[in-house]
Amino acid sequence: MDKRGGIKAVFFDLGKVLLLFNHENIVERLLSKTDADVDTRNALFAFLFDAESGLCNLYDEGLISSQDFYREIDSRFPLNASYVEFTGLWNDIFTENRDVSALMGEVRKKRPVYLLSNVNELHWEFCREKFGCLRRMDGWALSYKIKSKKPKAAIYRAALEMAGAGPGESVFIDDLAENTEAAEENGIKGITFTGAAYLRETLLLSGLI
Repeated sequence: MDKRGGIKAVFFDLGKVLLLFNHENIVERLLSKTDADVDTRNALFAFLFDAESGLCNLYDEGLISSQDFYREIDSRFPLNASYVEFTGLWNDIFTENRDVSALMGEVRKKRPVYLLSNVNELHWEFCREKFGCLRRMDGWALSYKIKSKKPKAAIYRAALEMAGAGPGESVFIDDLAENTEAAEENGIKGITFTGAAYLRETLLLSGLI
């Protein structure tokens, strides 16, 4: 990584980097609004979050609307909740990783910082409103707007275009190795996040803070 000022953009992931969350919390919240049986928990989790067939794959890529997303869930697992009630159950699962948001602030003193995230419309609107660290970023590359999600190449290309950065001029921090490896393939230096202490050390060694 270039320590001499060649980095024009530093991208942070949202979930499990800047913000902490657990999909199990969503499932438990939705189960409280449906007539669950012993098999419903696993079925609902897979219906939403299966890596290959989960409904969130379409939603995170902006291929279905928020209203249609709610209707699909309600059709398969009838909810005793209106759309407005559903949005509350769906959204309020995040807490700020303050150690990382503080590091982001330190990076931004030297370089522009951006978000590069697989995120759906409801989660993004909620998180942007609730967490000031997101509003202080210089831009956001969001899967549901780009209509591509990590580790697909299109979202990395869109992020670089947004930041005005070429190959070798940016860094991406993500908790999943498959996403940082894909970033490397698209000309972005990847840092796989394993904790704030390691990230601080890496950023210091790289001259980014």
